[in-house]
Amino acid sequence: MQEEQTEESTPKKRKRKLKITRIIFLILLVVSNTFAWFIYVTRIDNSVSVHVKSWDVVFQDGDNEISTTLDILVDNIYPGMDNFHYDITAYNKSEVSAYLTYKILEADIFGTAYITEEGRAERKESPQEGDMTSQELESMFKNDLPFSLTIGVTSLTISENDGKEEYQVNLVWPYEGKSDEEDTRWGRNAAIYKQNNPDKPSIVLKIKISITQDTE
Repeated sequence: MQEEQTEESTPKKRKRKLKITRIIFLILLVVSNTFAWFIYVTRIDNSVSVHVKSWDVVFQDGDNEISTTLDILVDNIYPGMDNFHYDITAYNKSEVSAYLTYKILEADIFGTAYITEEGRAERKESPQEGDMTSQELESMFKNDLPFSLTIGVTSLTISENDGKEEYQVNLVWPYEGKSDEEDTRWGRNAAIYKQNNPDKPSIVLKIKISITQDTE
């Protein structure tokens, strides 16, 4: 009797295993068809350290945004330095187009810290008097300093099916800048800060880059 029961139970076990295998296969099939993947690579020039969270994340149908935060550390800046350039290339592997956006959360220049209103929100803090918006801080970096620090994207829209666009960070400080007096003053500040803080970067820039689905 025991041998007969064993022989009868074997086909049932095989059927159960087959059903489980089919279920797993169907789950994998649904997942692969539902998810759209965004991948990024980086190209870095000059003296820079970049800490990037893993971004092999999944952009699910119905989700509005994926994002990651970058800490860009420029080791040393001075008048006449080689131009600094940093790229992040985003590839859209999905079947829908998307929008590229970014915002500055925090910055530190020669030990002077800036936190934007967006950075406060990211920290879940209330804005403080004197806080600038990301756009205002970006304008200051571009127009009000002897060196020019700019952030941008090659296009605000990334097309579907292997579309590719780049986030770009550039810093330029020519010998003959906007003002000899400002070049001298800021150049002296840069040298003193680096002398007193040899292990710290001259500039720390924290930005949040995002890809938002085009729902139209």
